[in-house]
Amino acid sequence: MVRWSRYSCHFTTARGEHLVYNALSNSLLQLDDAQDRAVARLHRLSGATGGADETALGAGLGAGGEAVDPGLLPALRRHLVLVAADEEDEALLAERAARNAAAYRTGMVGLTICPTLACNFRCGYCFEHSQHDGKVMTSETAGHLVAFIRGHEDARRLSLAWYGGEPTLAWDRIRDLTERFLGLGLVFEPAGLVTNGYLLDERRIGQLADLRIETIQVTLDGPPETHDARRVLPGGGPTYARILDNLDVLMASAWGGRLSVRVNVDRTNAECFTEFREELLQRFSTPRVRVYAGHVSPAPGDQATADCALCASEWHELALALYWEHGMLPARGFYPPSTPAGCVATAPSGYVVGPAGELYDCWEDVGDADMVIGDVAADPPVTDPGLHARYLVGTDPFGDPECLACDVLPVCNGGCAAKRLRAQRGEPTGDHCSPYRRHLEAYLEAYLDAFLTRELCAAVLAPGPPGERPGWRLVSPERAASAGGALTPLDGD
Repeated sequence: MVRWSRYSCHFTTARGEHLVYNALSNSLLQLDDAQDRAVARLHRLSGATGGADETALGAGLGAGGEAVDPGLLPALRRHLVLVAADEEDEALLAERAARNAAAYRTGMVGLTICPTLACNFRCGYCFEHSQHDGKVMTSETAGHLVAFIRGHEDARRLSLAWYGGEPTLAWDRIRDLTERFLGLGLVFEPAGLVTNGYLLDERRIGQLADLRIETIQVTLDGPPETHDARRVLPGGGPTYARILDNLDVLMASAWGGRLSVRVNVDRTNAECFTEFREELLQRFSTPRVRVYAGHVSPAPGDQATADCALCASEWHELALALYWEHGMLPARGFYPPSTPAGCVATAPSGYVVGPAGELYDCWEDVGDADMVIGDVAADPPVTDPGLHARYLVGTDPFGDPECLACDVLPVCNGGCAAKRLRAQRGEPTGDHCSPYRRHLEAYLEAYLDAFLTRELCAAVLAPGPPGERPGWRLVSPERAASAGGALTPLDGD
């Protein structure tokens, strides 16, 4: 007996494309009219209590008197649109096992290092409250950090991101630490730098290659008049012109890395984002530069920022509008990830390191004494194993009854672990779910539109030459990647 999976979604887009999606297999099938009607019949037949026999489903497949591909039913079974008893539970266990296996890999140490929490800006929406803390990581703490890394005996690779505060205020410590790390004998992954860009001058740019920094994120919040009202120096002075001059030098230099320009978008600057983005892309004119919208999440108690911030629903509506009206895809596209990835917060060998050597599980915890999980100089380094464990396993969505009842759990991974943890502690966090919970069909529709546009397949649902099978096919990203632009009429997978 088989039944319609509770993780299956069958719908028709506003433009008339028929789709059936399953979150367990993360598969998306596109159907022509006849196959769509056949799937609707299967949905009705298999939706009965206890499901239906596959033979009966096969007989019902063509009950409409139309030419239905006999391969459609096996495909629906293969992609878990239709499931047998216990098949969903077993697939969820496999998902959970894969999540745990990924989370507990010990071959990589991933560090986000804040060599200082001081900042030379006073941005009104910043969630950190340590801008006035002028401490810079000492040489002694740097030595403890190196010993801390060595303590991960199974580690073979080291991944780094420089963060703050403003990390360029502690540039000499970044150089010192990089030199020490290179002597550890680990595979040194390309490093990243998150900076406001104000001090990223020609001297520092010339040292990026030696520091193995290959990705840089800089924030510009719009044209000068907009940016300079939001991202200011401690005395209120402007910052836009100097940052842009530095970016000009960066992209004209021998540095071959990738630059991401983040534009923090809220109600006050959303209207100028698209034009500003286009100006920057024309100015730099290279695929090594990406300009994207960033979501501002107000800190608890920050009513001014909360009043102008876009809520989760508004943010996702903006993402969709940017695609449909301007052709902008989010950095990771609209399709759900095939293997829901965790983050530094849920990786036992991933840490955020503060300037005093304090350890955190999440970027957003930096500077919050209540969220410190340990110290690189301590033995053992994790001094609050309970908090660390709450991040690692306490936020596991597969142990949450609400998540287990959600029809996008397999691709959601529970949303933001930090927000889940804070919600468990009774703190106001807003929506910590992934966008797929409330916007799945809209995201899949946008994905399909981009897919069809990219592959120049506007007419793929047109009837094929005589003798070809009726139209359905798998259009998930894996199929798109393997097709190489040579797609045939809908003919299954």
